[in-house]
Amino acid sequence: MYRRTLRPWLFRYDPEDLHRLTVATASYLGRSPIARPLLRAWQPDPDRRLHQSLWGLEFGHPLGLAAGFDKNAEAIAAWSQLGFAFAEIGTVTAKAQGGNPLPRLFRLPDDAAVLNRMGFNNRGAEAVAAQLAVEEKTRDRAMPLGINLGKSKVTPLPEAAADYAFSFERLYPFGDYFVVNVSSPNTPGLRELQAKASLQEILERLQARNRDRKPILVKIAPDLSWTEID
Repeated sequence: MYRRTLRPWLFRYDPEDLHRLTVATASYLGRSPIARPLLRAWQPDPDRRLHQSLWGLEFGHPLGLAAGFDKNAEAIAAWSQLGFAFAEIGTVTAKAQGGNPLPRLFRLPDDAAVLNRMGFNNRGAEAVAAQLAVEEKTRDRAMPLGINLGKSKVTPLPEAAADYAFSFERLYPFGDYFVVNVSSPNTPGLRELQAKASLQEILERLQARNRDRKPILVKIAPDLSWTEID
């Protein structure tokens, strides 16, 4: 039914428009007093064999929502109701930015894939922090929440550490773990921050503000090995 009927109909529409519609729908369902119990009722019983403890956090199973989908933390309450064990919002930058020019999201049907050239489009750290404060009222606290941090496009590379630190401080009360994103090819020069000196400065700046010792992960490019930045 999906392949023959629903997918051909969905593929008639722009993928970014459908992305926005999906997030908006999930946001509504996550807040709805009628939909929430229905969604939870459809979930299978948890299997303890899939449970994992990582970085002092508890994950019911290994499947979570990756960063790049719920960029502005609009539907956090829905993700646990839909069965995800964790969710990672963002990428969030210190300053609001519109991202790359349209079109920037492309379907590759023959490869069963999507090509993403969004460019860290988001509302900025302060606006996302305000949204997270609202979402705290309906969020399932048992679901670990990650926050993916990126550099603002307009921020010069020498000021990157301060840019990440600004976002980290604003979003700190809401994240269970944080990810320093220095891997995206859609922000000019971002991958230069994978150099040892640059990355060390960023991490030292964040750790100085990490009063509760929350986990801080690093997202690097897939063609880069740790031996290159050690």
